[in-house]
Amino acid sequence: MASDLVGQVIDGRYRIVSELGAGGVGAVYRAEQLAGGPLVALKMLHDEYGTDAESRERFQREARALNGLQHPNIVGVVDFGMTPEGPYLVMELLDGMPFDAFLEKHEPEPALALELARQVVAGLAYAHAQGVLHRDMKTENVFIARFADGTFHAKILDFGLAKFVDDERWGPAQKLTMTGAVFGTPAYMSPEQGTGQRVDMRSDVYSTGVVLFEALTGLWPFMGEERMDMLRMHLTTPVPKLIDSKEGLEVRPELQTVIERAMAKLPEQRFANAGEMLVAMDAVPRPGAWRRGAPAARPGQPQPYAPQPFGQQPESMSYARAQSSGSGGSSGPPWLVIGVGVAVLVGIVVAIAAVGLFFVF
Repeated sequence: MASDLVGQVIDGRYRIVSELGAGGVGAVYRAEQLAGGPLVALKMLHDEYGTDAESRERFQREARALNGLQHPNIVGVVDFGMTPEGPYLVMELLDGMPFDAFLEKHEPEPALALELARQVVAGLAYAHAQGVLHRDMKTENVFIARFADGTFHAKILDFGLAKFVDDERWGPAQKLTMTGAVFGTPAYMSPEQGTGQRVDMRSDVYSTGVVLFEALTGLWPFMGEERMDMLRMHLTTPVPKLIDSKEGLEVRPELQTVIERAMAKLPEQRFANAGEMLVAMDAVPRPGAWRRGAPAARPGQPQPYAPQPFGQQPESMSYARAQSSGSGGSSGPPWLVIGVGVAVLVGIVVAIAAVGLFFVF
């Protein structure tokens, strides 16, 4: 399935206008609604994956999660359905760019970066409150939408690896991955996710701590040259200081504490969920971060962050998350295939037998 879909009608309801982007297993198209309404983003699997059971399950998992999560900081779903070629997902069409591209291209002021990261935490807090784990939180899975009035909005994308933990609302959980298989992106993985152990909301919190760190510094906290080095650093290396990771950056100690707690090696030392992390972020006096030499407000009563205009507008880039659910992103390191036994020191000596552990590409 490629750009030859342009002009075709999907399910008798959506006419493909143009291709927005394509990845390894899927593509996203700009489409018009035949019944009328705004243009939408329509996501479909490539032909060879449309009949693959695991790919379809991930795709349907994403549709199920997004259809049940209505929040300003989670991409909105218009519709989803099935065709003979495979499932499709219809989402709001956004003007902007992915968070990782935005950070690289525009190096936003700390206050703006912090506000966008806070919106990510707010969206994840809502998902957690609804009994949904994301399990692949990273800047590539966040879209920074630019609205007509010049304000910005962060939207969490790609729930293809979502896990439903509220059986009463979502029904009995369906097993997607085999035991010992590790899904995710190594730069953002919690220690337990990276070693194939059971994950819960605290693993999402860890990954979101990495997103917050990257938003403020433009770097991952752990930058090992080899993929296995990166895993070891997540397991054993203390979280770097923000001010040591970006020249000229100043942060309040309370914000550094938020990141260190979110990225604690042991799950029980982290925030229990993103809701707790959001409360802690909102308790940091404003500004929480600023460039050295800029006047910093005196610590006072915590204030909520308010959306601000983009200022100098970034180049437009329509929403085009072309990866299918669960696929790795092109701008981050791919998933890994590693068979190895790992024994690490995490606070106290913890022996982790990871025989048969695989990172799945």
